Amino acid sequence: MAFEIQEQVDLTPYNSFGVSQVAAYFADIQDPADLSQAREFAASKRLSVLVLGQGSNTLFINDFPGLILYMNNRGRQILPGAGMLRAAAGENWHELVMFCLQNSLYGIENLALIPGTVGAAPIQNIGAYGVELDQFFVELEVFDLKTGEIRHMSKADCQFAYRDSIFKQDLGQKLVVLSVTLQLSLEPVLEIGYTGLKDALVGQEATPQSVFDAVCAIRSSKLPDPKQIGNAGSFFKNPVISRSKLVSLRELYPELPAWDTEDAELVKIPAAWLLDQKGWKGRQRGGAAVHEDHALVLVNRDNASGEDVVLLAQDMSSSVLQSFGIALQTEVRII
Repeated sequence: MAFEIQEQVDLTPYNSFGVSQVAAYFADIQDPADLSQAREFAASKRLSVLVLGQGSNTLFINDFPGLILYMNNRGRQILPGAGMLRAAAGENWHELVMFCLQNSLYGIENLALIPGTVGAAPIQNIGAYGVELDQFFVELEVFDLKTGEIRHMSKADCQFAYRDSIFKQDLGQKLVVLSVTLQLSLEPVLEIGYTGLKDALVGQEATPQSVFDAVCAIRSSKLPDPKQIGNAGSFFKNPVISRSKLVSLRELYPELPAWDTEDAELVKIPAAWLLDQKGWKGRQRGGAAVHEDHALVLVNRDNASGEDVVLLAQDMSSSVLQSFGIALQTEVRII
């Protein structure tokens, strides 16, 4: 397929919320070599550039006046060396997890059914059920829109943190992920301590396949299918607070759950629990609503605009700030 830049492209199929906005220019990148042409085109017209995977973590609230690079390059390769795997940025993440399981490469079963692409995984440093991507990360390859160069970045270069990386900071805004290399295990490495997952495995043998199946079942029961109703999964991050803050909150809310973090002075608490206390499930603003079964999930119930979703999210975070003194941060990228 010859490289082509399209004009006035409807973005409804390219974001899991299903909101209707238009990109002034749009390039379907199936070959990383096309990025050089796209870069020159954007420079010639002085356009802003946005990199997009499957749009599973993106909410458009306006038309995009620049060039969208839709990363659609494919390829998966098991490398020489025990458990090494490289995947192109445009590969579907869940399909990669299944590929690993089928090829006896273990460790990322807990990250099953997370929507999006391989290229988006390190940007968000995706995590679920006690496992995060950076535990298996080796390196990635990027195209630098500023210089036009392709280079490799190590784990240290990526500056991973909880649902964060250098790609969300100013320094990483011009970097386009081309491929990701992971170090997996040839022997099962099971992480089943997370409460919901541990409960789901009661009465059965814990294996990579049973963990994968359990995670898929849990996620399917909690999170609506974007093909059925527009959403981006969890809209807010779980807050990290000080232990002293937790002690003061538990004086008023003894049942407040909390998990340890790598920092002994900090704990993580569930944003969904905070929102549940404020009765957000099922509430609606404009065409946007909070899912009836999960307070972290905002959905496009009735032809919502991006603005509908954002205003609802603002109302939710304001109520939590007022009651608990905690500022919720969004997981979803708002454009």
